[in-house]
Amino acid sequence: MAMSEPWEEDSDPWIVKSVTRTFENAWFVVDTHAVLHPHGAEGDYSVIRPRRHAVGVLPIDAEGYVHLVGQWRFPLGRYSWEMPEGGADPGEPPLACARRELEEETGLKAGTYLPMLEMDLSNSLSDETATIYLALDLTLGEAKPEPTEVLKRNRVPFADVVEKVAAGYIRDSMTVAAILRAHHMAVTGLLPAPLASAMLGHGQGGI
Repeated sequence: MAMSEPWEEDSDPWIVKSVTRTFENAWFVVDTHAVLHPHGAEGDYSVIRPRRHAVGVLPIDAEGYVHLVGQWRFPLGRYSWEMPEGGADPGEPPLACARRELEEETGLKAGTYLPMLEMDLSNSLSDETATIYLALDLTLGEAKPEPTEVLKRNRVPFADVVEKVAAGYIRDSMTVAAILRAHHMAVTGLLPAPLASAMLGHGQGGI
């Protein structure tokens, strides 16, 4: 059996015969596709299509602390510590959404935003995509969360947050990816040396 070349991509093996919109509300639609599976059998494949583009922003201050928010996540039935996150309306630039969510959820404003990641969040069920930014040069202000949000705020050493991610305590996918990417940026020289040093220092107690 011949080995494929690294990163070789295949063409689309699915045949779509028709598409029916089977559900919609203010947040997402569900499109059900009548398909021929790659092995030839007929079937249906339903895809959830959110109306908004997911945006996350990871705020890290000059001392190497991460500013997190905590809230009860209704679909999971449990509490979650995560970075500020939200959804960009159709046509809204992701950076504008990041600025808004950071200020609303934490009261912080950032002088610098660095693009970190583009993500597909649940690619077997949904076409939802996400953009994540690193927020630096922070100044404090007053948080203004939405009426549906009951948030706590926490300022935690970056090293402690990495440990919480590794232990599975922090599980939000965008936050996990952002923390790992921020660590990669710190150890590969993509961040200012003083900030990287502060981030990678010993933890001082956390969540």
